[in-house]
Amino acid sequence: MKDHDRYRVLFLCTGNSCRSQMAEGWARAMWGDRIEAYSAGIERHGLNPNAVKVMAEAGIDISGHRSKLVDDLVDVGFDLVVTVCDHAHETCPMFPGGAEVIHVGFDDPPKLAEAAGTEEAKLDCYRRVRDEIKAFVETLPDVMKAETGKDIPASRPEATAIRDGVRERYAGIATADGGCCCSSTSCCAPDALGQPDASAKLGYSDNDLSAVPEGANMGLGCGNPQVITALKTGETVLDLGSGGGFDCFLAAGQVGDSGHVIGVDMTPEMISKARANADKGGYGNVEFRLGEIEHLPVADGSVDVILSNCVINPSPDKPQVYRDAFRVLRPGGRLAIADVVALGQLPDGVSVSLDAYCGCVAGAIPARKVEALLQEIGFVEIAVEVKQESREFIKDWFPGSGLEEHVRSAEIRARKPAGCGCCG
Repeated sequence: MKDHDRYRVLFLCTGNSCRSQMAEGWARAMWGDRIEAYSAGIERHGLNPNAVKVMAEAGIDISGHRSKLVDDLVDVGFDLVVTVCDHAHETCPMFPGGAEVIHVGFDDPPKLAEAAGTEEAKLDCYRRVRDEIKAFVETLPDVMKAETGKDIPASRPEATAIRDGVRERYAGIATADGGCCCSSTSCCAPDALGQPDASAKLGYSDNDLSAVPEGANMGLGCGNPQVITALKTGETVLDLGSGGGFDCFLAAGQVGDSGHVIGVDMTPEMISKARANADKGGYGNVEFRLGEIEHLPVADGSVDVILSNCVINPSPDKPQVYRDAFRVLRPGGRLAIADVVALGQLPDGVSVSLDAYCGCVAGAIPARKVEALLQEIGFVEIAVEVKQESREFIKDWFPGSGLEEHVRSAEIRARKPAGCGCCG
C-alpha cells in the first residue's frame, strides 16, 4: 500500500455513468473502512438515472456522485485499477506509481435495455448488472490480495464497534420519538442528552423550537450551528448527522426556495424519521441521504455551507470527516460546526466507553488538535471557540461522573480557500 491510510481503488469504464458508479457505490458501502473507492471514465457521459434508481432500491444512494474523467485522477496514487468495460480496458492509461490494473467486464445495462419491452424490463437489466457488480465487490479484498500480494488491513475493531454502537443507539432514539442515546447507566437520566427540552439550553430560540415539525427537535446536540455562520438565500447547505432534521429545517427557512438543504445520517431509522418530518412540514428544498460522514454521498464542490451539531466527535476517523467535508465544499465554502472538545486528557476508561462515545465525550480531542487538523487539510480562517458556559448542560449528560470538568462545547469555523479548484 502506498502512503495513505486505506487502499485506493479506481473503477474505470467508458463514460463513468453506470457500471463504474455502481461499483464505487458498493465498495464505499461494503469496505469504506478499508478501501477508498473512486470511479472515472475515459469520457464523461453523466450519471445514468436508472443506475441511481436501482442502486437506491438496494439501499445505496449514488445520486450525489458526479461523472469524472480519468485524467482528473491520475495523481491520486491508486493501489488497484479495475476496468469494468472492454473499451476502458483497451484504452486504460498508465498510472504513476505502478498501480495494478485488472479487467472484470460487465455487460452494458443501457445496451441490454434496448431490447426490453417495458420500463420495468429495462430496470431488470440494470438490476442484473448491479447484482453482478455487488458479487464482485464482495470479493475485493481477496482480489487485491491475489493481484498485489498484500492483505488489506482489517478495520480497527474499536472503530467498527463504535460506529455500530452509535448507529444502534441512535436508531433507538428515532424509533422511541426522543429519549436517550445510551444505556441506562448514563444519559438516560432525567434531562439528559436526547431530551427535546434540552435544545433551549443549547442556544435555540423559542421561535426555532416552534418553527419545525413536531418530532424534528430531538435534543441531540451541544450547541446551535445556525448562529455560527449567516446562511444566505440560494445557498446549498449540508448537515452532517442530520438526525430528525431539526437543523436542516431551520436552514431551509434561511436559504429559501432557491436554496437547497441536504441532510446525511448513517442511521436508516433517522433518515426515515427526517423524511417523514419533511413531508409533514412541506419542505420542498430539503432532502435526506443515508451515508456515513466519513464518506459523504455528495458530489465534489457542490456545497456552500456545512453544518454539524455534535456528530463529528463520535467519529472514529475525524481526519477523514474533515477531508470529505473539504472535498464537497465549493471554493470559498465554509464550516459551521458545534462539537465537543477536550480540555485535557480524559479520565481512565472514558476513551474506551461506548456509552461515552455516543454521549459525545469519549471522542473529544483538544481544540488545538482540531485547529491543526483543519489547517493540515487546507482550510483557512480557522477558529475554534470553546464555550465555557456549556459545562452547565454537559453535567446533565453523565450525572455525578464529573466529566463536565474535562470537556466543553465549541464553535468551529473554517473556510475552503476561494481559489481552491482541487476538489470541484
